[in-house]
Amino acid sequence: MTSQAEHAEKPVSGLRPIQEAVVACGDSTVCVRAGRYATALGEVTIREDATLVVPPTPVAHVTDEPIRLTAQAPSGFATGTRLTGPDAQDINALGAFGPDSLVLRRGPGTGEVVPDSDYLVSAPHAMLGLAPDSPLAPEDTFFASYRYAFQRLDLVLVDPEGVPRYKAGMPHITTPVPPPGGLPLAHIWRPYRATTVEPEHIFPLEASAGAAAAGTTPGRLPRTLAKLRNGDPVTIVCWGDSVTAGGNASHPRNRYVDVFADGLQRRFPNANLQVHNVSVGGSNSLNWLDPAAHPFHVANLQSLLDFDRVLAPVPDLVTLEFVNDAGHGEEVWQAAYDEIRTRLAAAGAELVLITPHFTHPDWMGFTSLREPENRPYVAFLKDYAGRHTLAVADASARWAHLWREGLPFLTLLHNSVNHPDDRGHRLFAEELWACFGD
Repeated sequence: MTSQAEHAEKPVSGLRPIQEAVVACGDSTVCVRAGRYATALGEVTIREDATLVVPPTPVAHVTDEPIRLTAQAPSGFATGTRLTGPDAQDINALGAFGPDSLVLRRGPGTGEVVPDSDYLVSAPHAMLGLAPDSPLAPEDTFFASYRYAFQRLDLVLVDPEGVPRYKAGMPHITTPVPPPGGLPLAHIWRPYRATTVEPEHIFPLEASAGAAAAGTTPGRLPRTLAKLRNGDPVTIVCWGDSVTAGGNASHPRNRYVDVFADGLQRRFPNANLQVHNVSVGGSNSLNWLDPAAHPFHVANLQSLLDFDRVLAPVPDLVTLEFVNDAGHGEEVWQAAYDEIRTRLAAAGAELVLITPHFTHPDWMGFTSLREPENRPYVAFLKDYAGRHTLAVADASARWAHLWREGLPFLTLLHNSVNHPDDRGHRLFAEELWACFGD
């Protein structure tokens, strides 16, 4: 390590990008380089070089958890019997479970039940089920012992003397947050069972949230905006899938629909505002537009997917959020959104298209947490809105910018795959608010 006195003799000229300040330099260390750097918070001076040790990620041990196995072969996050340890609210956290650690017994301390022949394991979401010719029965109780890991988001900071320090964050199964302290340089993401620090684990704080170049379009809601300013009655319907319904907000008031409604009322305190949440988790726009041709996969919820529910409140404005539409192709999107636009225009309602948040990288075909937004569905929404002068709330751009703010976007997915936490919900609300500018 270079002493402060030695470093003081070196000439310093100009500001260097913060990406150069913190680098991986060993199996479990990061190196911090002295110098003057430009960060999201302004200029930071590091007085001396430092090598900082990164603590290992924590692992939880579960012993003799009682469990009954479904007769279904386990797969995905919904089929089979869930182990309870790596719970991420509505599913098990993807990748947290260590399948090699699993031991299943008929009773505490008794002989092991044989994997593959007696039972099956779907490792990604820690799901179990009976093997096809298993002698075991669904009513049998077994005892599972296993391990699962946590994530952590740590902080590399500079203290008031300009000395680099390392501060570990609190572990969390899916949504770790960095600790406060000092002048922040970078966050160090510790994924499940990480034993080394790789370059892709280092997230310098290079830009603020305000630097995100979102494609949100103010000025395209003239009728609704005029009513809000005049204090006239305004009815807004927020239409969508499980994200609009609120998964995985910590409380109903933290769903983006509710955050949006509260913030819009504060921005227009004299407005007579009503906001309705019309949404069904797992649905896409086709399920609502033509339920007969596109029946919903949960039969007892089929009756809820009726476009008349969107129109029933007689909305002045409809916001549309369907990350589940991303799986369709451009011809389908074009026909569906033409139909939506036609129906809403006949009802006298304006429309906001919300670009979707980021889901698990594997779902989007991403190989990095730093990839730019390149999903065809997002490009279609922006192009379609431009061709028809529709408003866009560009939440997707905000998610694409998170890594520049020092945050791996994966750490804002509460259920680890597709449901945002409270921070992620707020990003939707902020872009919706921006649609109501001049």
